[in-house]
Amino acid sequence: MESPTRALPMSDLQALFGVLVTVHGHLMADELPPDLVRRLLSRLTDHGPLPDGASAGEMNALLADLCQRMHWAMSEEYGDYPEPSPRRTTYYLDLPNEPETLAACIASLTDLGGQTSEQSFERPVPPSRRHIAAAFPDLPPDPAHHARVAQLTALARRYGGRYAGFGT
Repeated sequence: MESPTRALPMSDLQALFGVLVTVHGHLMADELPPDLVRRLLSRLTDHGPLPDGASAGEMNALLADLCQRMHWAMSEEYGDYPEPSPRRTTYYLDLPNEPETLAACIASLTDLGGQTSEQSFERPVPPSRRHIAAAFPDLPPDPAHHARVAQLTALARRYGGRYAGFGT
């Protein structure tokens, strides 16, 4: 049985939230020193929720979950306790709105193991363009994520489009 917890003052929660968000953002941007990443991984595997051998990407996903939970703890209007986020990254391609091109690109993405869908993101799409989303199990900032970005950049170019970013 878990021992009872004590509530922290809102100012402490806000400070911890700020630290989590900052570390998460720098890790996502691959801006943390490798030694610090190793120490954080060690701490979170030895005394926390990550399994042995966890990657920086898995730690980044955990930090995102912890940020959501801290936000939940700080707000009475947030709703239910947040579930863990899916451990996948959605990559976006901006392609010409040509049925044959779209079908070929979607087939290529599926062959690579991606789950595809049409999704819009912040920018509106002109009628001559389409946004395609493909979800893969790669997590930033892992090397597999960087390799996937390079792979999808080349794929988009092959079909007359461009790689348009990712979201987790």
